[in-house]
Amino acid sequence: MKWRRFFTTLLVPFFLVFLFVAACSNNEGNRSGDPPAVIEAIPPIIPPGPAWPALALLRTGENPLWFEFGAEGPSLIDHPSAATLTPYAPWPHARFVTGMQTWEGFLVMAVNRDGFIILGAGSEPGELVLYRVTDSALWDLYTAESFFIWDERPTVLLYQNNFFSAPAAYPLPSLVFSLSKLHPVPLPTSISAFESFPQNWDAEVVRQGSGGHWYFRMIEGAAERHVTAYFRTPDLAQEGTRISVTEWRNSDPRGLGDPDESAAAESFQLPALPEGFTFSAVTLFENVIVASWEEQRDASIAAAGFMVMAL
Repeated sequence: MKWRRFFTTLLVPFFLVFLFVAACSNNEGNRSGDPPAVIEAIPPIIPPGPAWPALALLRTGENPLWFEFGAEGPSLIDHPSAATLTPYAPWPHARFVTGMQTWEGFLVMAVNRDGFIILGAGSEPGELVLYRVTDSALWDLYTAESFFIWDERPTVLLYQNNFFSAPAAYPLPSLVFSLSKLHPVPLPTSISAFESFPQNWDAEVVRQGSGGHWYFRMIEGAAERHVTAYFRTPDLAQEGTRISVTEWRNSDPRGLGDPDESAAAESFQLPALPEGFTFSAVTLFENVIVASWEEQRDASIAAAGFMVMAL
């Protein structure tokens, strides 16, 4: 219990400042007369739950809570227009939400160069607990493009984007990491379909097609020779069969283009974003709208984060 009292003593003053700032900010912008959305310190005694580090307790309302990604995780801001002046970076090097998945009562977001950001229901209606599960020292040099459910757990495949990146200074023990409720950090995971290749081959992208088959892209990087190949398998526990690039493209359940998130934003009546910003994904969770946002320019991303707002 000593560590818990120390943890609480250390964090409560910090979060009380956050609570004050958030409450003042939302009171100024509240025109409807509804109680403002607030962010509170986690209470000293938390109901039994996952082993993930909890950042804050969120109470949502019609006024959205905006979060921006940084090196230390998500931080509360008034609006994307007040985001830190983050320099544009090619998307493999930027921090942004690469995907969202609902999983066993939680909403899990995979964040490039960071880890997992998770929202779970609190003990009271309208409350959400914000978690962060990360090992950014391992993930920082890699790209987390693929986010999927494997072996009943949210899973990310990391890879080195050779077009934008120099070779990594050190190899990872695994390029696949999964989320577990029993562990505070992402866990290295084994996928047989990738391990059947020689060491000079790396998996870059994996996805499940609309027909249920798994599709993945491999690259050979030995002796400065880069060969890309595409494969299909009914189960990632089995070796894949090589396919054509045409079949690979047709396997994408989204089609050849990205989904139109602007239409989704309109249907949810999301708040306006500054020029050059866009919503990249929108979903519903626990009667709350959760939307990821990005500041985009061509293939580069600057500021990015997510928004939480009551439906």
